[in-house]
Amino acid sequence: MRQRVSWIFGPRGSMDAPVLGACKTFASALLGCVLLLASRDASASACCGSGHGLGQRLGPLERAAVGLSFRFSDRFGSHGHAGGFTLAPPGTLDAEGRAELGVLFAPVPRLQLGLVAPVLLNVRSSRDDTFVGGGFGDLAFSARFDLVPLTTTSAWPAIALTAGVGLPTGRSATDAKDPLATDATGLGAAEVRPGVFVEKNWAGEATAVFSASIGFRTPMTGARGERIGLGPRARFVAAAGPVFSSGWSLSAGLVHERESAPSIGGVTTPDADRRRTAALLFAGYDITERFTALASLEVDLPVPSLGKNEPSAVAFAIGLRRSFPRYE
Repeated sequence: MRQRVSWIFGPRGSMDAPVLGACKTFASALLGCVLLLASRDASASACCGSGHGLGQRLGPLERAAVGLSFRFSDRFGSHGHAGGFTLAPPGTLDAEGRAELGVLFAPVPRLQLGLVAPVLLNVRSSRDDTFVGGGFGDLAFSARFDLVPLTTTSAWPAIALTAGVGLPTGRSATDAKDPLATDATGLGAAEVRPGVFVEKNWAGEATAVFSASIGFRTPMTGARGERIGLGPRARFVAAAGPVFSSGWSLSAGLVHERESAPSIGGVTTPDADRRRTAALLFAGYDITERFTALASLEVDLPVPSLGKNEPSAVAFAIGLRRSFPRYE
């Protein structure tokens, strides 16, 4: 198991190797989709004819969608409390595989509700030992209300209010059984995350999205019974790219997250705030009017001051989405 995962994500001791390994895998997946689907006549779906929107919403003529995705990530370094970046020690491994089943549906116009159910597999190793564990993760519910609906002809961008609720259905690190906590599959706290999503489409030829949200988590209990209050965690995503009549939609952008320092026993931990910045690539392809293939690559930028108290990882994901038109 260790040799197989190490091969996928590249050998330790070099920052370029894991990034290059993930890029090659991502490119191979896209190339495979092209070779498999090149002979098909592309026909953009109601959603995807207006851009895929990073796969986070229903299209104007969709009433529901179901998606299955697989995400693979590997930590290649970390940012310390002073913001400096260091590579992961040679001979160590910290990889995660995640499968997610997601459902979106619109009970009434302008309102969308969703559910994501994840299953995780963690592989971690020190110089001497390798541990494998996983299980069911934290359930996530979402809601979106369109203040300004998405159209390809309006001069105004689409604006939506969003909300997310995460339930601690997974196992927290506090309850983990093995020394490297590979059996930990959840945060250990509930989360409420309000936000806003803005999207602009230019005549079906290009699209840009921006989202901002902030998560508020419930207190949790530490390994020694201490009360831990997690600080709010903000997340910003900005991406843009072309939309092609062949059914392809591409986007490139940035992800930035920052979190206030936690409190332990009512005392705020000094210099324990967190932040991370990652580059994002996204691709979608309309296989038919109902099925869309999705892929993404996210790489934490190993640049001093762009991260703090956070691991740095490279992750790629592939998925398949099935849409259900509003009128059929």
